[in-house]
Amino acid sequence: MLVKYGGIKMTYVESLKKFDDLLDLKRQIVGIYFFENETEYNQFVAPVCQKLLPYCVTVRNASEGQGTKMTVENFACPASAVALGLIQEDDYSQSGEKHANMKVYKNLCVSRSVAEDMVYCQKRIFGVGVVPAKDWDGNPDMVIIVTNPANAMRILQGHAYHSGQLKEIKMAGMQAICQECTSYPYEKDQINISMMCSGTRHVGRWGEDEMGLGIPYSQFAKVADGIEQTLNPMENSQNKKKILDKLKIENRENDYKVNRKENYYRGAYQGIKNRNNSSGA
Repeated sequence: MLVKYGGIKMTYVESLKKFDDLLDLKRQIVGIYFFENETEYNQFVAPVCQKLLPYCVTVRNASEGQGTKMTVENFACPASAVALGLIQEDDYSQSGEKHANMKVYKNLCVSRSVAEDMVYCQKRIFGVGVVPAKDWDGNPDMVIIVTNPANAMRILQGHAYHSGQLKEIKMAGMQAICQECTSYPYEKDQINISMMCSGTRHVGRWGEDEMGLGIPYSQFAKVADGIEQTLNPMENSQNKKKILDKLKIENRENDYKVNRKENYYRGAYQGIKNRNNSSGA
């Protein structure tokens, strides 16, 4: 299926290829699929989860090549089941009492404000598929990328090329993969970033240098195109060489127009007196 945005026509597979070509991703991109009913769940070809697992662990597993599909019976973390729309939130959590009693916020007032600001999937679903994106060519509902800050910067620059600044980033270091990277960006139809939360860093064993990004499928192609369009002005010469070396292995070094001598910041740091002679921003 083609995604069309402002003249951009790109399939999901083509978009994935640009992410893989132009970023130095250590983990696989993860596709998230929501199933409204048992029929959709059964028709989705993926290994059935056979045990209790935190949702964020299935995302970690998919980023390492192991996909699965699961129902509420497999969710070890009730908070993620709430976020994704499998169950209703209980009054204890919704009131803020739960996290206030855990002492993660100063008082009940702060805890309640955090609870009220959480954005969860509004549509009730039967199950969810969490798979390595490259192995499934059907269009997902969400894409999750766990990577380092440098790659996250390039993704945000790709977004900004077409859409400008992200104006509604939501982060609290709580429910990182399920809410900050899945339900919130899905409901808002915009990218969101996450510094992770203590829970997922514990059970998911993410690296200390890793962070998460949730990208709705509707935004995926234009971000991929934006990463390509900003390759020359934004990327440094060393990374451009790495990209070319990677493409050369597949005899595809001509797939992108790469100018190793072009950067928007070239000559930009010569001081005020020389700024009129600078080609930089």
